[in-house]
Amino acid sequence: MRRMTCRNGFVFWAAICIGLMTSAARGGSLNATSAPTSADSAMFTLNDIYNKLDTGAAVAKRPGAFTEPSGGPTNGTMQTLNAIMTLVTNRAPLPKTGLTTSYADRDDGAMQIGVTWPTQRFSVVGSPGTPQTNQIRDNLTGLIWMRNASIASNVNLGAWSSVGGTCTWYQAFDVITNYAGPVNGTNNTDAVGGVNGYGGTNDWRLPNTMELHSLHDAGKSIPALSTGWNSVFVNVRTAFNSYYWSSSTYGTTSAGIYDMSDGYTTQTAKDGSGGMTAVTTLWPCRGGR
Repeated sequence: MRRMTCRNGFVFWAAICIGLMTSAARGGSLNATSAPTSADSAMFTLNDIYNKLDTGAAVAKRPGAFTEPSGGPTNGTMQTLNAIMTLVTNRAPLPKTGLTTSYADRDDGAMQIGVTWPTQRFSVVGSPGTPQTNQIRDNLTGLIWMRNASIASNVNLGAWSSVGGTCTWYQAFDVITNYAGPVNGTNNTDAVGGVNGYGGTNDWRLPNTMELHSLHDAGKSIPALSTGWNSVFVNVRTAFNSYYWSSSTYGTTSAGIYDMSDGYTTQTAKDGSGGMTAVTTLWPCRGGR
């Protein structure tokens, strides 16, 4: 009976070892990428990560190689994974405004506080010659914007002609949601894999005021967009009073509009009775959280 148990135990552990070796062969090596004596094995502590998320301040990696802790979890200052996850999911780091010229000590141009912008702010989503080239990604926020920044018209809404490209707030939603429209509908040439819609997708929506303002470069005007916008977008309203509808509302009768020329946000009547219909259009986006 003892011999049987030993043999069975050997077979059991042999099977475990073979399983681990097979798993390693399929998923990669189980060995550490750096030896404990290598400087590459030095790590940030959970407290380092917490402070970086909480304040955004630079945190230096621990010098030297990884060494085993000299004491238990109660030694030093630690943060729980729950606390770190709370920061990760409840923080929205603000980007730099775009201003680089300073006029007073510690003003925005001098401090330039905020998340650093990517070198290339806007880029085309798809490969050349594909419908996805009509989708433009903002590499700072991750939002994707339509290449055509003025797709609506109040002249002949049924045909969505682009004379002036303006519309009321209600018409803006119709342009986006109508099954035969040029945004999420069939009135386009961008179908991909049987899916209709501008840029080969049909989940476009009207952005809110904060999303429109995220495009703002305070160092630019007419339009207040980051360098390189004119190489990827078309029909951007660059003159004064170049207003865009947002999905944000102010009560039952007014909605927020954003002036792309200078980054100014205000509100007007949804039905156009406030006289702003002649200068207000829409710029759909997709993605976001």
